[in-house]
Amino acid sequence: MDKAGVVFVILTVVTVMVAMWLISGVYVSMTTEQIEYETLYELDNGVEVRQYGELTVVSTEANDSGAVFSALAAYISGKNKEKTRINMTSPVITFGEGSSVNMSFILPEGYDINNAPVPERGDILIRVIPARKVATITFSGYVNDNAIEKNLDLLKSQLNEHDLVTKGDFFLMRYHPPWIPPSLMRNEVAIEVE
Repeated sequence: MDKAGVVFVILTVVTVMVAMWLISGVYVSMTTEQIEYETLYELDNGVEVRQYGELTVVSTEANDSGAVFSALAAYISGKNKEKTRINMTSPVITFGEGSSVNMSFILPEGYDINNAPVPERGDILIRVIPARKVATITFSGYVNDNAIEKNLDLLKSQLNEHDLVTKGDFFLMRYHPPWIPPSLMRNEVAIEVE
């Protein structure tokens, strides 16, 4: 095979791989249950104020997001006392800084604190997040400190400009797994507001 043929084969393989990556990202986006909310109103810079209903979550805390995610993924994959598999939902909620990361998976519709499978591990907790109003700003791409800080600053400026009173700490909501194309990723910085 000549040089042009080799280049054509390589470009074809790369194109097929990128297409499969994009298709799998779209498939995951379309098949994962997303938690419903009502958009109450919008501010500048893409900031939304939403109303969420009561959510039942499974949560844990660890030194890094990889360990936290693995523990929760094991729980929904059947590593619980009932050996029940639970469908993944989005978003995944994360908060914490430094050496402590707290992550929560929202349990799908039909599960509540009374019927959720009992965790095998003592550090995995099932809890209820009461209905609340939340201000959010959405961004795409990989989550890193710069992206979080930039969007947090935009969100804070909008909250201050509109005299919105916050409750609690800021948190991150991630809608997609890290292996899908960055342009398809949806992430949000959020905080509860009064």
